[in-house]
Amino acid sequence: MKIRFLNNTLENRRFDYTPRYYDERKEALKRKQDRYEKIESGDLSHEERREMFRDKLKNEMTRGEYRQGQYRSANIRVILLILVLCALGYFIFNGVDEIDTVVNNLW
Repeated sequence: MKIRFLNNTLENRRFDYTPRYYDERKEALKRKQDRYEKIESGDLSHEERREMFRDKLKNEMTRGEYRQGQYRSANIRVILLILVLCALGYFIFNGVDEIDTVVNNLW
C-alpha cells in the first residue's frame, strides 16, 4: 500500500498552446473605419457613440503631451512648496520680528 500524500512531488503541467498573431493596430483601424461608415450612414447607436468617445479619450490620455503637461504642473507645485517652506524656515530661524520688515518692504 502506497501512502501517496507523503510522497507527492509537484510536477509542471504541460499545455499544447500555439500562439496566434494578433495585430491590435490593424483591428483598431478596422473598428474606426466601421464606425465612420456608420456615422456617414447615420446608423450609429448610443452604445457605439459611447465606445467611440471612450476610445478618443483613451488615445488622448496616452499621448505624451498630456503626460508632459501633468509632469510640468507637478514640478511647479513642488517648486512652490519648496519656496514656501524655505521662506517659513527663514522666518523661524531669524525670528518673527523680521516678518514685519519684509512685509513693509514688499508693500
